[in-house]
Amino acid sequence: MASNKNIAFFGATGGCAAACLAQSLQAGHNCTALVRNSTKLTNILSSLSISPETISQHLTIIEGNVKDPIAVSRTLFPASLNPSDPSNGNNSVSIIISGLGSIPVWKKWSLLPSIEDPTLCADGMSIILSSLRARKPVTKPLLVAISTTGLSKYGRDYPLLLFPIYAWLLHVPHMDKHLMEEAVIEAVKGEEAVLGEYAVVRASLLTSGEALGMGKIRWQVEDGAVTKNAIGYTISRNDVGGFIFEEMVRRFEGVKERGGSGRIITVTY
Repeated sequence: MASNKNIAFFGATGGCAAACLAQSLQAGHNCTALVRNSTKLTNILSSLSISPETISQHLTIIEGNVKDPIAVSRTLFPASLNPSDPSNGNNSVSIIISGLGSIPVWKKWSLLPSIEDPTLCADGMSIILSSLRARKPVTKPLLVAISTTGLSKYGRDYPLLLFPIYAWLLHVPHMDKHLMEEAVIEAVKGEEAVLGEYAVVRASLLTSGEALGMGKIRWQVEDGAVTKNAIGYTISRNDVGGFIFEEMVRRFEGVKERGGSGRIITVTY
């Protein structure tokens, strides 16, 4: 690591983003996290062996909602990077990690679960990108969006046995993730681009299991075809977060001068 990086986290109490945040803090990076409940986040980090001293030194927690533009802007443009003008300065974080996602809920008389907020990912990403446009960061950041398999335009990128789950049970949350992905991809295009680079990480079905490590993860960049070498059933949230830290955070050396690039990556066991 050549220097400490400045990273913004959205959805940091979710397992994938929390695991990445924990490793980023351990590595000494300066992080800002927007959460609805700060105590919940610190408890999660404590369970991941992050000390109170590390949290105090390297993490700024902003309590709020991703649908609040002011809270989002404070997360993307932390006061520590804009000491002379915290509200309007245009020094942003260099990496944005989005682990946004809603929780399932059961409605009366319904045979299938719905989700608490069926447009959270798309709406939240729209506000993140709008906040960047409003303050025009000096250096356009890298944005990493945690998404899901089942969205490839090239064909089925998950095992056939999972088709009923993907087609019916997960249809609504997948539509939300699809719209989120589209917004991210568009945000690197043209003169009005607000992102320098993006990485969409499509994970297979998520589990709460222990991390197995990078050696157990299969991953492939989608490059004009289905990611056939990374078709699998599950992966733990801890390993998704670890993968993002190793492949995006740790390896990040700044957006290339021309920018405007991106990758869609499938990860599974």
